Amino acid sequence: MQKTESFRNFLLKTIKTLVVLSTLYGMGWFVNVLPFAQSLPFLSAKLPIGVFLGAVLSLLMLVVLAAFGAEASPAVDGLLDFIPGAGKLFGNLVKIGAALFAYYSFQPAVFPFIPDFVWAYQSAFLGLILFFLARAGLLVYAASEDISRFLLGFLNPYGPAKEAGKEVKAEIKEVQPPN
Repeated sequence: MQKTESFRNFLLKTIKTLVVLSTLYGMGWFVNVLPFAQSLPFLSAKLPIGVFLGAVLSLLMLVVLAAFGAEASPAVDGLLDFIPGAGKLFGNLVKIGAALFAYYSFQPAVFPFIPDFVWAYQSAFLGLILFFLARAGLLVYAASEDISRFLLGFLNPYGPAKEAGKEVKAEIKEVQPPN
C-alpha cells in the first residue's frame, strides 16, 4: 500500500508541475506572437521586451522545476526504497535538467550583452551541472551496495526470499528418495 500511495503522490506532483509549466510556456508563446513585443526595447536596443519577458517566464519555470524536485523527493524515496537517498538523487537529476533548461532559455537575454564573454556563461553552467552530477554520482556510489543486492535478488529468483529489505533464510529440506 505504501508504494501505491507514493506512486499516486508522485503522479500528482508530476501532473501539477506539467500543468504549471504548460501554462507558463503558453504565456511565453503568446508574448512572442505579439507583433510589438519583438521590436519594443526594454532596457536597450539589444534587449526587446519579448526576450525579457521570456527570461522572466523561464525563471518562473526554474522555480517550478526546483519546487517539483523538492516536493517529489519523499514520493521517490517511497517508490525506490531499495536505493537509499533516491529522493536526493532525483532532486539532483531535476536540478541538472533545470540547469540545462536555464542555459538555453537565458541565452537570448544574456548573449547580446556579453559577446566576448560567452565562454564565461558556458563555464558557469558547466560548473553548475558538474556540481550536481558529482552529487548524483556520489549518491549512487553510496547506495551501490543496496542497488547491487536488489539487482542480485531480482536476477536470482530462486535465491532466498526477501521481505522489507531484510533477508530471510530459506530452510532447505532434503528429501531422501526411497530405495
